[in-house]
Amino acid sequence: MIVWTSAMTVKPILTNSIDNGNITFNSTTSEMLRVAKDGFYVRGKRVNQDDKEAEIVYNAFSQWLTWATLNRDFK
Repeated sequence: MIVWTSAMTVKPILTNSIDNGNITFNSTTSEMLRVAKDGFYVRGKRVNQDDKEAEIVYNAFSQWLTWATLNRDFK
């Protein structure tokens, strides 16, 4: 969600939520990472449980955290 202010600047709203046992990390417009009972989802696609799973989930969380840091509200 984007909130427009009188100075015409974009204010991103960072969200993460816990619903039905799922943890979802969103950017302004889309889901970046979801932790569900049946596995991990990166950008809406389920991550295969193999030797690359931890790396893929770590990288997705790292990208979300970087995005969140760069777009945080300093009020």
